[in-house]
Amino acid sequence: MENIWNAILNLKEAIAAFNSPIHTFWINRATGAVFINEVPTDLSNLLLIHCERDTTTPSIDIPTFLLTAAGNITLYNRKGLTEKEVLFFKKYLPYCFLSLKAKRLKRAITITHFAQTLDAKIATNTGDSKWIGNSENLIHAHRMRALCDGVLIGSRTVEADNPKLNVRHVNGKNPVRIVLGNPNSDFKSLLTCSNEKIFVFGKEKLRVSAPLESIVLPTMCPKYGIKPLAILEKLFQFGIHSVYIEGGAKTTSNFVNSKAVDILQLHIAPMIFGSGKASITLPNIERVKEAISFQEYNFLPFGDSMMFTGFL
Repeated sequence: MENIWNAILNLKEAIAAFNSPIHTFWINRATGAVFINEVPTDLSNLLLIHCERDTTTPSIDIPTFLLTAAGNITLYNRKGLTEKEVLFFKKYLPYCFLSLKAKRLKRAITITHFAQTLDAKIATNTGDSKWIGNSENLIHAHRMRALCDGVLIGSRTVEADNPKLNVRHVNGKNPVRIVLGNPNSDFKSLLTCSNEKIFVFGKEKLRVSAPLESIVLPTMCPKYGIKPLAILEKLFQFGIHSVYIEGGAKTTSNFVNSKAVDILQLHIAPMIFGSGKASITLPNIERVKEAISFQEYNFLPFGDSMMFTGFL
């Protein structure tokens, strides 16, 4: 899958740099070459991604996916793809197109991710969470980091998990690291693994030096500490079109409650805690119709578990 993964990375970069309307995308599964809005002369090893909103129907008999209005993909023509290849494309092709939506909305697009139990717990009451997700989910998290321009966590997660937030298990570029909340957090784990830029959003300016960059937003929400959409607009101004939110629960819940999450990923492990820390906590609702619903969604296998992906 290495050639296909590299082709997906190339497609993501090509789309981000393309500033004209797009209706077709082509990738060469063998070489990683990418073609946008043009038909290559050699059709061998090619895969076509066609915009579903375009009224024309693809007529070339090669492997083809359709890009839906929600940003997901559907299989149109399998033509020689193995089941493993189809699954791989379904997992990662949608995230190549995030910059298109970001440019339209003038803000960074967000994907949030949790590894949770069947009863929606991400840790025990003592904070133990290793390992709810399996090895496939670990690789997936690093692929998502490589596909997104930034990775975001709250300051409590920095203090509790000592994360690195870089790409170590797959080929790809490290995302810009973004921390929200307490400006007095210990950033040692982030600083020792890389000297790449770290954005720190807080209520007060930090006296820091590179790679830390302190950002104060006057529109910070007094009750919750952050105003997610203002943060995403600021990140877009910095050229960050996509953000992978890795926690914690409070930060992610604030983004969901503020309607600032575009895609929700839940890695669902075959276990039940019966107690523990919930993944997402939102204000009480009284009627089912008040629940958050999804424009499109799918369930895909990840080893002995599955991943729910919902497009909001």
